Amino acid sequence: MNLLDSSRRLGELRAVELACFRRLGERAPRLTPASCARWASAAARAHAWRASLLESLLPVSKGLPGWEELTVVGDGPLGDELARTLPESAGAPRVFPAGGGSSDTRPDSALAFSDAGLELVADLVGRLYPLLLDGYGSHLGACTEAADGAVMRMLGRAVADLEVVRAEGSVLCQRAG
Repeated sequence: MNLLDSSRRLGELRAVELACFRRLGERAPRLTPASCARWASAAARAHAWRASLLESLLPVSKGLPGWEELTVVGDGPLGDELARTLPESAGAPRVFPAGGGSSDTRPDSALAFSDAGLELVADLVGRLYPLLLDGYGSHLGACTEAADGAVMRMLGRAVADLEVVRAEGSVLCQRAG
């Protein structure tokens, strides 16, 4: 794999990690039960950490694409599942009638994602995280020790961290089930 192809793959993984950090972090305070909110908050921070690992692997050189150009969620199963599991939240508040003529001015995202804790955790650990692990594994499989030793070490750390976060989420779902 050449440097540009490697950079694009790493950039896509970074884009997914950053999107998960932001979108999961937005939802975490509103998730119920509280155990899901705590897990989501910790998982969001783990996404940020893995994104920083990936950023450190992206080359910075004249003539190569910059971070913004590389950090793009591509078309395919991983991007599709990200959009399904953690869709962009609507930031603008809307007024929704509530019982008795009052109005609810919470943003769409607060209405759509409150009380969805266990479902969200299950979707992440059962659907999105396996695809993310496949993305890491695919990149690792294309690496060679002689040329990509640092990349392999960093991706190994990212995979190990994601597996721990996934296992913690699985335990949370089993306790509730």
